[in-house]
Amino acid sequence: MLAASLPGCSLFGSTARVTPPLKAEAGLQTLQARWHLDLSDGQVVPLSAAVDGGRIFAAKASGELQALNATSGSQVWKVTVPDQLAGGVGAGEHLVAVGTRHGKVVVFDEDGHPLWDAVAGVSAITAPPVIADGVVVVRTGEGKLVAFTAANGAKRWSVERALPALTLYRASSAVAAHGALFVGLPGGKLLALTLDQGKVGWESAVAVPRGATELERVADVTGTPVVGERDVCAATYQGRVACLNPTNGNPLWSREVSSLSGLGADSGRVYVADEKGAVSAWERGSGSPAWKNEDLNGRRLIGAVAAAGLVITGDLQGYVHWLDRSDGKITARASTDGSSLFQAPIFLGDGVLVQTRKGGLFVFPMP
Repeated sequence: MLAASLPGCSLFGSTARVTPPLKAEAGLQTLQARWHLDLSDGQVVPLSAAVDGGRIFAAKASGELQALNATSGSQVWKVTVPDQLAGGVGAGEHLVAVGTRHGKVVVFDEDGHPLWDAVAGVSAITAPPVIADGVVVVRTGEGKLVAFTAANGAKRWSVERALPALTLYRASSAVAAHGALFVGLPGGKLLALTLDQGKVGWESAVAVPRGATELERVADVTGTPVVGERDVCAATYQGRVACLNPTNGNPLWSREVSSLSGLGADSGRVYVADEKGAVSAWERGSGSPAWKNEDLNGRRLIGAVAAAGLVITGDLQGYVHWLDRSDGKITARASTDGSSLFQAPIFLGDGVLVQTRKGGLFVFPMP
């Protein structure tokens, strides 16, 4: 059901494609990594890391899970799960959770001691587990969302949605807020569930699939939805970015855009790096355009994270770019290992974590 070949052809393009060179920027600051770690283990697609309580939790598909000090990169603990891992790492409420390729979720305490494991389905876990309000929620490759009691692994609820013929390789990550779980779905829909019982609050379209072929009709929600007090915003591949009412799912505004990695937002604006390489900002309340930077066109951007008055994105050659929030001007840049960023950067408070497709884990200071 998952189009495993899709990221290689449709999302990242042919290796023969010529990448436009980086443009010179006046006054550009060049940043050096505080530390980096190679987590490659021969897998084509690495696993996304998680951050909680001053620690970074990272895993290899082979089964290795470790906790790192976010400041120094030193290893705090390491364990091995006797199964291949999938979907990424989830962390929160002093717990760490990983999924396996055989549909199991495995949960540890913050010191790496195993607490419980449970079977969620028959196929691989496809997104990082979500831990919130005493519940652990995982997503499986057959389209299930399954919740377990965080304390003991007892199954709480399960919700299933049919999958389109083709979907992106990586499922959108869910996010918990206001006692609800907001889930981006293949086919461009956003789903709101009660976190404690899994009851459907609403299901609304961020984008509507269009096109004559199944490939053209892929319009999955990408990245992680962003939830505020008055809205929940999400972006899609080959579709739109939209903000909806978090209570009933009614649309507030939308704009045509195609994003490989979702969106970022702060209290005033929504930011999206599109698949062509432009970074755009819209006013969060109205959807009015604020600015657009096309200096990175053709570089296939991943992420548009808003942090400390800046917007952070990365490109297919592993460069990380910091843009001024007010006008979109690139103010700082850093290099990694030459491979594309795998997931959107993660803000650490005084730095930023980036992860590459080669398995590199890098922490940079903020400009």
